Amino acid sequence: MTAIQSAKWGVILAGSLFVMAGFWALHTVRITLNGSSSLPDHAYVMWGWPKAIWRGAYIAAEPPEVYAERFRGFFFTKEVFGLPGDIISHDGAGAVCVRGSCFPLALKDGKPFAPALAEGVIPEGRYAAFGTSADSLDSRYAHIGLFPIERIAAVGVAANIIPHWKELKAWADARGLR
Repeated sequence: MTAIQSAKWGVILAGSLFVMAGFWALHTVRITLNGSSSLPDHAYVMWGWPKAIWRGAYIAAEPPEVYAERFRGFFFTKEVFGLPGDIISHDGAGAVCVRGSCFPLALKDGKPFAPALAEGVIPEGRYAAFGTSADSLDSRYAHIGLFPIERIAAVGVAANIIPHWKELKAWADARGLR
């Protein structure tokens, strides 16, 4: 094979890989915007396949049954702190802890908003995921619990590649675009 033929096949191969990656991205990649203060970042690049979940990944999960009606059409976006095999415990103040990170329960009238997630080992196929604010609806509460892989629609990373929605709103308001 000549150098020109090798270069030609190299361009064809690289172009084919680029096109395949583009189709994968169009099919499975999404940008998730965070409209609350439950997480530190305001945008996440997420993909539906492959669902390789690691500690520190962000997940978009279908709301648990208890909130399914109220949050229909929305996903719970949380950061993964607990993987299968990790231990859920409580500290002296009643916060839910995983691998040294503790998440206090929100208080309503001086009492926890809801019962804490039970202590124990995280089973296979389930993940403990939390927001950063005390009022985040996440794994710290028993009625939400651990997120099963079947309800996780996408996995991703923080990517503040676009302005925060409040900045976009202010920009639009300043230009009368509302």
